[in-house]
Amino acid sequence: MRIVHYSPRLRSGGPSAFAADLACALQNNEYDNIVVSPPCELVSKLNAAGIKHIISRKINIFTTWREIQRMRRIVRKYKPQVIQVYSAEAAWIAGVACNKLRPSMRPRIVGVLTGYPVLGSPRVGWKHCHVFTAISKHLRNVLDAPGSPLSSKPWVIPYGVNTQHCYPGYAPTATWLEQWKRETAAIKKAQMTICVPGGISPLHGLEDIVPILTGLKRTGIDAHVFIAGDTRHANSEYLAALKQKFADAQLSEHITWLGARADLRDVLCACDVTLTLTREPATWNRAILEALALGRPVAGYDHGVIGELLDSFLPEGRVAPGDTATIIDTLTQWSTYTPSTHPAVPYPYRLTDTADTYRKLYNDIKTNK
Repeated sequence: MRIVHYSPRLRSGGPSAFAADLACALQNNEYDNIVVSPPCELVSKLNAAGIKHIISRKINIFTTWREIQRMRRIVRKYKPQVIQVYSAEAAWIAGVACNKLRPSMRPRIVGVLTGYPVLGSPRVGWKHCHVFTAISKHLRNVLDAPGSPLSSKPWVIPYGVNTQHCYPGYAPTATWLEQWKRETAAIKKAQMTICVPGGISPLHGLEDIVPILTGLKRTGIDAHVFIAGDTRHANSEYLAALKQKFADAQLSEHITWLGARADLRDVLCACDVTLTLTREPATWNRAILEALALGRPVAGYDHGVIGELLDSFLPEGRVAPGDTATIIDTLTQWSTYTPSTHPAVPYPYRLTDTADTYRKLYNDIKTNK
């Protein structure tokens, strides 16, 4: 079976890398994969896995017609059984391209949803899909609500981790640890180090670091927070206001801004605890899944996908949204013992599980075509 993965915004970070990782996991004698995307840093990874990469342009009003023609040529040349699309715009282009083909040549279109569906005209692209997948149960439930742009109930297929890279017992190299010690040498030795990965925005609840660090200090725990998020793309006014909050609470010296880190896996392992303080329920959180897959303790607000992940890996890390007092109590307890995390990455959070479920989906739509 041949699968074309169409990802107009393919990039290395976040759920957008799903197309590349899934294509690599599916690539074998039975499944032949082609990725259609703009040039990006993931192309070398695809080439190493023997996956053909076809360059496309980013979709806008000037490139849409050319991309429709390009997709039609790809289908005619490679004759895929499935086109897997990772955005509503990609679904629209694939659907329009295939509608001009003979029915016997038209592949099935699988729509992959990783975030909340946007309002407006782009969402009409999903009507061209024959089947849908959602990256979490929470997202599936949102898509089941009235007004959903989908014509059928989606399969829930999480974006699992590669257990060759993320697994309990993984440890950074001695060279990396030595570099980390040099980077953090100026930081006063803390009793607890906390990593808070994610975007720098009001949605991620970074303001709650103030009562959490203050509360830990009252219990006698000197904690240090490492914020791992890209400050370059943060709203400058929000970032300045957040730093001022930390300064007003006399916490600036207890917080380090790491920026975006390509070595986040190692940073998560180097810290005692990972926190997620998102104000709104998220559809997916790759960093938190990786922390849990590495066997690291995670505490977070119990809504959206965070609740799902903690329920599978570490239920005692679940805290009611906004309840910083319970976060403080949980971290205080963890300062005296290390909570028991899952001994292995559980189903369905391994990349092999993701690939296996997609295989079942492909066989299902082939049988019911």
